[in-house]
Amino acid sequence: MKKPNPLPTQPLVSIIVPIYNTARYLPACLDSIIAQTYQNLEIILIDDGSTDHSGQIADNYAKKDPRIKVIHQKNQGQSAARNLGLTMVKGEYVSFLDSDDEIEPTFIKELFAPLANSNASLSVCGMHYKRLKTNTAENVYISQLRPHRKPESLKAYLLYLLAIDGRMYSSVNKLYHAKIATKLRFDTKLNFAEDTKFVLDYLAKASGNPVFVLSPLYIYNFGTETSTINSTAIQWKNWQTAYQNLKSWLGPNPNIRERFWLHLVHLRWRISFLRSKHRAKP
Repeated sequence: MKKPNPLPTQPLVSIIVPIYNTARYLPACLDSIIAQTYQNLEIILIDDGSTDHSGQIADNYAKKDPRIKVIHQKNQGQSAARNLGLTMVKGEYVSFLDSDDEIEPTFIKELFAPLANSNASLSVCGMHYKRLKTNTAENVYISQLRPHRKPESLKAYLLYLLAIDGRMYSSVNKLYHAKIATKLRFDTKLNFAEDTKFVLDYLAKASGNPVFVLSPLYIYNFGTETSTINSTAIQWKNWQTAYQNLKSWLGPNPNIRERFWLHLVHLRWRISFLRSKHRAKP
């Protein structure tokens, strides 16, 4: 494998990949990171107690690419693995990637550009959504969304984004300022919507607005052993907990516009819950 030769002017970007029993998909995931046109990367692989040979695959890749760091730990869950990765970050920017997904070669390059050239808080791209069981795919989150309008509060704008579509819900498909992200942690007590809580906690502390790259640069493989619908999405109590967390984030005295968008988010989540129950039927 050719040794990367990053440009000295490129800021270091850290990519955190939690790994658990994804040996079937991990090589493609890691190959997609190594193939990035933006080469000044720190690649942090957290093997979360895998019982297949995922850990060995990670170690083999680390032997070939000096940018890769591998940590093996007892199984503690994806949030704990990401949190450990956050303690190791040395880059100026950080991104998350799931080990059964992939990224396009220009993922980091295209997400980095708007953060480097503006006061944006977060860079968000579209997804190529692959349904493995039906062998179908579609590009999602590639439509333009309206910008933040003054005097609209930033929280009202973020609630609007949550109500319109799903691009803000996941911690992946994004590039963060590391100086903010590394001070935060995923809530290990949650097993549902912990990604959304992390993103909102981040945006509450960041200055500026999120920016959107309207290209499907993140390849989400739906239907892998670790991405299929599980029991958490078909339990309404989990959606209610997520909603209470959202209300706590919003604060005790929301204005009219904030209450309006909060209501629409709640409606969206109820519809998503019913769809999850329908999809989970045998």
